[in-house]
Amino acid sequence: MISKTCPSATFRIWIGGDYQAALAACRSFTMRGLCVSVQPVDYVYTMGMEAGVCVTLINYPRFPLDASEIEKTATELGHFLCEWLCQGSFTVEGPKQTAWFSRRESDQTEDA
Repeated sequence: MISKTCPSATFRIWIGGDYQAALAACRSFTMRGLCVSVQPVDYVYTMGMEAGVCVTLINYPRFPLDASEIEKTATELGHFLCEWLCQGSFTVEGPKQTAWFSRRESDQTEDA
């Protein structure tokens, strides 16, 4: 048996939407050569809750990449999921920073 290592780099996409639809979207997106994990999550917030998913990308030692490439792919997948799942926003959580993306017009002002 062999063993390989690489620098850790984990990026998670947090987005609302149907779990089965998210699986289908990820299956479509990963046909270009990618592996992700998909987990159902429940978002509980003030006066409400919503179902969604967390999609995780890691630096896989068999096919290592720079963290910036993994982040770029996670962001592309986030945009893809946002469209596919008919959502207004998503978040990409990385090891050093978290980025929130919104396509809602109401979020386009500086006060939002």
